[in-house]
Amino acid sequence: MNLVQCVGYATMSSKTIIQISVRNLVEYVYRQGDISLGYFGRSRMVEGTKAHQKVQKSRGKDYKKEVSISNSVDRRGTLLKLRGRIDGILEKHGLTVIEEIKSTSGRLANLTEESNQVYWAQAKFYAYFYAVQNKIKKIGIQLTYYQIDQNKTKLFFKEFTFKELESFCLEIMDKYLDWAIILSNWLEQRNDSRVNLHFPFTSYRKGQDKMVKIVKEVIENEKKLFCQAPTGIGKTIGALYPSIKSMGSNFDSKIFYLTAKTTTRFIAEETLEILRDSGLKLKSTTITAKAKICFKDEVLCDPNYCEYANGHFDRINDAVKDIFQENAFSQKIIEKYAQKHQVCPFEFSLDLTNWSDCIICDYNYVFDPRVYLKRYFLEDKGDFIFLIDEAHNLVDRARKMYSAELTKKPILDLSRATKEDIPELSKILNSLNRYFIVIRKECELFDKKYFVQKELLDDTLFKILRKFSAVTTDWLEKNIPTDFREELVEFYFDARSFLRVAEDYDSRYITYIRKYGNNVKIKLFCLDPSFLLKEALNRGNSAVFYSATLTPLDYFSDLLGGDKSSTKLQLPSPFPKENLCLMLADTLSTRYVDRESSYEDIADWIKEVIKAKTGNYLVYFPSYEYMRAILANFEIKSKSFEILEQQQGMTEEEREVFLNKFSSYGKKTLVGFAVMGGIFSEGIDLIGEKLSGAIIVGVGLPKVNLERDMIRNYFDNLRSKGFLFAYTYPGMNKVLQAAGRVIRTEEDRGVVLLIGDRYSTRTYSVLFPEAWSEVQRVYDNLSLSTIVKDFWKK
Repeated sequence: MNLVQCVGYATMSSKTIIQISVRNLVEYVYRQGDISLGYFGRSRMVEGTKAHQKVQKSRGKDYKKEVSISNSVDRRGTLLKLRGRIDGILEKHGLTVIEEIKSTSGRLANLTEESNQVYWAQAKFYAYFYAVQNKIKKIGIQLTYYQIDQNKTKLFFKEFTFKELESFCLEIMDKYLDWAIILSNWLEQRNDSRVNLHFPFTSYRKGQDKMVKIVKEVIENEKKLFCQAPTGIGKTIGALYPSIKSMGSNFDSKIFYLTAKTTTRFIAEETLEILRDSGLKLKSTTITAKAKICFKDEVLCDPNYCEYANGHFDRINDAVKDIFQENAFSQKIIEKYAQKHQVCPFEFSLDLTNWSDCIICDYNYVFDPRVYLKRYFLEDKGDFIFLIDEAHNLVDRARKMYSAELTKKPILDLSRATKEDIPELSKILNSLNRYFIVIRKECELFDKKYFVQKELLDDTLFKILRKFSAVTTDWLEKNIPTDFREELVEFYFDARSFLRVAEDYDSRYITYIRKYGNNVKIKLFCLDPSFLLKEALNRGNSAVFYSATLTPLDYFSDLLGGDKSSTKLQLPSPFPKENLCLMLADTLSTRYVDRESSYEDIADWIKEVIKAKTGNYLVYFPSYEYMRAILANFEIKSKSFEILEQQQGMTEEEREVFLNKFSSYGKKTLVGFAVMGGIFSEGIDLIGEKLSGAIIVGVGLPKVNLERDMIRNYFDNLRSKGFLFAYTYPGMNKVLQAAGRVIRTEEDRGVVLLIGDRYSTRTYSVLFPEAWSEVQRVYDNLSLSTIVKDFWKK
């Protein structure tokens, strides 16, 4: 939970009432010192819930666990209402003892009684409250550390009088009070503005009013919504406006606006500004990836290297108070105040989410166990609304988040690199390397490139990884600069991820081993992420998934954590149907075995579409190989057009150059050749004459590979829909995204040509959106040319 996640505001006569969790209060007051790799290790390796449960089960039958506790204290005319949850209460020789349980991945031997004063402070507050309620004059505190890799514990015990605890707690409260009053005053302004907020436009767009109404109902009923909202409806404000109106009135009420791309984050920021111009008082934070916001040439959180990491926590509270005069904590604003106060901009942005009402960030910060915001999601369910934009991207992203893999080469390289500096670690890595050699020999013995099995490998691998994790954690805490540090940190997190995924491993996973020359990869592959996504969504109250291409809705609801109570909404396009000329050339097969014979015909069809009107066009293909083959044929026949070709691994600068070409139009026809599902097939807006049409070759099927076939087999066994779930639906989604580039506003007109006989089958025709009901079939160059010319004459 965050530092002020449980702050609330109310007035009783002239007295201000402030609600806050104990943990948040002590963390705010106690933070000091540097950011270091050790700091990240502690914050991200916490696996509190499972550790708590294991320790609690080992206690006796009289042990009381998860005891809610609260107390109100009047300080300087302000009533502080504090609350928390005691991990456990036990009796020792007639003395009541409050137990605080903490997990660690480091060595227990390195922990001392004074290792973490925040833990002791939190336990002191719980002990004080319990002593007040039960009129106890003397009470004990037991701090229990649980080593998550070795399943061992280490205990520290202290005894306190009531007076000692009272004096300590009142001093901490006074240090927090001034800041808490500022927050409460802001909260009152926010809530008043929400109540008085009206829709910022004079009228709703077609379908937008229905979206607003359903989103509001879903949030108020704490359910999930899966909404296909075509381009032009205004889905960003259609989701944000009712969410803001329906969110709770305390600081623990937050909206998480989740996106897959930077462009959609900008749209969310712009939409919030529109609402602020209409009177809304709301603070928002945009989280930018550390690599993009870091001020240093190298992203190295070492206080000896980075002046922003050095003493960061000594300055962070002043930085937060200063920036609080702003309402939108965008990347630019965060960088400005981070420079001013010399704090790490990335950690600053994470801190600012504590005092923000809306958090704009990547999917990872809610769903990915490696990086999700544990300050919110580690313990209790929060009063959160999740808005998932472009939700069609989340299926494959979730599979990656919940999968893990290890390869042999980095292990061998690190074992050699650490031999002199960390001999103990080098020996562990050697053991791990030998394990991979045995597996490689098994592949060679049976002359196989890969093995697949439905269960985890034997525990030998995990014992070595746990030992590696413990030793590496301790070494990283020392912040010793070495040439191999970056590689070690990377493999350390890979190993931690592998261990974590192993704990979640069940029938929705599969294990496979693959041999690449002398290298070997072991992967724990998540076939079905729905259960883990549902667990993540349960950390909040409601979730709204929306995209222009959630087709079919049942498929996305199944895989994204929906249930029987989820609402499904499919909205019509707000654009006039006559603005789109949709054509289908279904006399030709684009299947892999038939592709070579299709090159010349497809090149001719591309030429027929684009010669009818001087403009800009995009041609989409299912693969680079197919694209290049047709491009070679097209270039021979069409030398009068300017041609662009998407390259694999393009830099951001190269992408910008490609897209900027579409800003010019009218003088010479421009044709861009690109792949479906790539950087130019979604998330780009080429409005008006910037794009006159798109030609889509094939049905967008993902390339046949080992993992796709595993998904196919899994869903065949589960519900006999393997090919649909693994290939058809993901492919059609790419098609819909590519076609959606053409009509972006009510004034846009354009042509789309679908090429491939499979489009005429029922499997695909039932997936066509309502706006595609008037598709025109073309049979040859003449019929194609006639339809296109007639359209542009209108």
